[in-house]
Amino acid sequence: MGTKIYDLSQPFGQMTPLWPFPGQRQDIILRRAEYHGRFRKRSTIYTGTLHAGTHMDAPIHVLDGGITLDQIPLENCYGTGVVVDFRYMKDKKWYLITSEDFEKATPKIEKADFVVLNTGWHKLWRVKNYDYFNYYAGLTKDGAEWLVKKGIKAIAVDHAAMDSPLWHYKLSENMPWLDREFRQETGRDPDKEFPEYEPCHRILLGNGIACIENAGGDIDAVTGKRVTLAAFPFRLEQGDGCMVRLVAIVEE
Repeated sequence: MGTKIYDLSQPFGQMTPLWPFPGQRQDIILRRAEYHGRFRKRSTIYTGTLHAGTHMDAPIHVLDGGITLDQIPLENCYGTGVVVDFRYMKDKKWYLITSEDFEKATPKIEKADFVVLNTGWHKLWRVKNYDYFNYYAGLTKDGAEWLVKKGIKAIAVDHAAMDSPLWHYKLSENMPWLDREFRQETGRDPDKEFPEYEPCHRILLGNGIACIENAGGDIDAVTGKRVTLAAFPFRLEQGDGCMVRLVAIVEE
């Protein structure tokens, strides 16, 4: 018997897509500085948001007085869990993940689990970035509250954010292009149907659940399995988020 480690992270670099908010925003910059002389070495200088690629949010990201990255209990970043098969959600635009979806999940979600959702949306990463960020299957408040009651320790999703892209009130101000599209396609007002800004972030992080976004990589290889999962953040003082290497450990 041996141990195999599966990488459930997306590649990170200059081609890493960022959340498409309107207005100017600095892109990711990776500048390499080379030192010549007796000893030759390379040092890379990074400029950009820490909420990029496969990353973990700290409670302070959305909660006044929330804990920072360096204060997140390490036991919340490691443990037994499940990679849930939600791939039936992939082609369903603006699918809302509810408690009913979690009740039907396979494998079954247990107390203290580290939960990873495979909705299939990771396939659009660097392929159809607009669709990836604007149409993915996101959580509802009902779904987030179910996870809290279940007592899970962490959750990772293979799409852009915990909350549905429609949970960015006022959508007409924060994501006006999406507001127009939703109104035209459905005839409904998103500011009335989604009258809060990222409530699922607040529900999960407010209850000590580690939250990881933009999972992917080898996620399909371990979907439907109970495995050991790990994702450790930087020990960053005052940090509100950072990239992580999310992995599944399987004894074979």
